[in-house]
Amino acid sequence: MLPATATLAQMSGNYNDHMDWNNGSTWVMAVVMIVVTLAVVGGIIWAIVFASRSAHHPGAPTPSTGPSARDLLDQRYARGEIDTADYNERRSALG
Repeated sequence: MLPATATLAQMSGNYNDHMDWNNGSTWVMAVVMIVVTLAVVGGIIWAIVFASRSAHHPGAPTPSTGPSARDLLDQRYARGEIDTADYNERRSALG
């Protein structure tokens, strides 16, 4: 069994061998690290943009959900909330 100082002396000669850039796996790992970093940063940017867009219209219904403006106008007219002149004016404005 070698003393600790002799073991350390033997190891110190090849300390940087693991950073041999001629080895193909080192290049692959560098590219993978760059791709993963870009994916994480892109995901964070996407999440921020998505959150900011939904914050501008928190309660706005999507086109596939809820009654249309024409349906709401018809319901208000049927309940007597608006008169015929107002109904016709708003209906022509809706198109």
